[in-house]
Amino acid sequence: MSWRKHLRPGLAQLEIYDVPPSDAPTRLHANECPEPWPPAVLEALGREVAGLELNRYPDTSGRELRALLGAKHGVDPDRVVLGNGSDEVISILLTALSRGPSPAPLVVPTPTFVMYAHTATVLDVPVREVPLDARFGLDLSAMRAALPGAASCFLARPNNPTSSLFEAEQVLDLVREFPDTIFVLDEAYAAYLGRERTPLWTPDGPDNLVLMTTLSKVGLAALRLGYCIAHPELATALNKVRHPYNISATSLALATAVLRDHEAVQDAMIDAAIANRARLVELLRGLPATEVYPAHGNLVLARLDPPTRAQALVAALAERGIRIKDQSKVAGLEGCVRVSVGTSVELDHLAQALGQLEI
Repeated sequence: MSWRKHLRPGLAQLEIYDVPPSDAPTRLHANECPEPWPPAVLEALGREVAGLELNRYPDTSGRELRALLGAKHGVDPDRVVLGNGSDEVISILLTALSRGPSPAPLVVPTPTFVMYAHTATVLDVPVREVPLDARFGLDLSAMRAALPGAASCFLARPNNPTSSLFEAEQVLDLVREFPDTIFVLDEAYAAYLGRERTPLWTPDGPDNLVLMTTLSKVGLAALRLGYCIAHPELATALNKVRHPYNISATSLALATAVLRDHEAVQDAMIDAAIANRARLVELLRGLPATEVYPAHGNLVLARLDPPTRAQALVAALAERGIRIKDQSKVAGLEGCVRVSVGTSVELDHLAQALGQLEI
């Protein structure tokens, strides 16, 4: 006999999510906020770190930060659950909702953020995948067919990697029609909607609708800090799953300082990225035989014809120090590349490179 018999069978089909650090001069592949923090803010944040007692544990649940987030969203802080990035929040949710030896399924539209299905598979939670329609919107009839009996459904709005925006009323209709299912509204990229933002989640909304988001996409990716806001009863259950001290003292201190003192700077960084997204769309539209899809996050999806050109473009740009994401092996995204918004300097580099290519 071997210890291998104890491994979860679902792990065999998974790949390790381990992306090597990139030192490319222009990094347009990771969906980060590209704008750097001003030196004055970095100096202020450095003073926050200098004042920490590194020999002491952090707050078990991040009370000060949760108070700020609760005020921001108009809820009691006890409804806010912090995670080590959205990834841990996803794991906490699925663990809490995977009752018994045969857990009820997770429903996800595809393509979408890979960690929903990845985490479910790790936990032996069945996954029902529902392909998006031809324009990367929700296929409502297929969603309605998949949702009966489901414990949870994750909906990223805007979606990654398509940058599409699911229609607000369609999402709310599903939430109302399936009250036995927890719907997790993932708003990781919602800051980039600007005036398009439609508030689907409200403090007094349906108790089966959970808001999830992260600071990773708005200038604080290094902190690895996500959170969700749930009905009080569900939040209590999530905190029973959540490990104590799951957020480091440094991440708590820096996130608190940014939300307390530097939100205006953060808003300006996001505004700059939104402006550069429009430029990125035009650059990609300049490629021959390329369809650029409507972009609502800090990422743009483009499909090249013939599909083999996608990998050729990724390789050619990499040779010039520019990294973008090849999506051509993802079902439904044949011939597609995903390009994250960059700074003005990075987009200058991309424009120069695209002008030299014949792809």
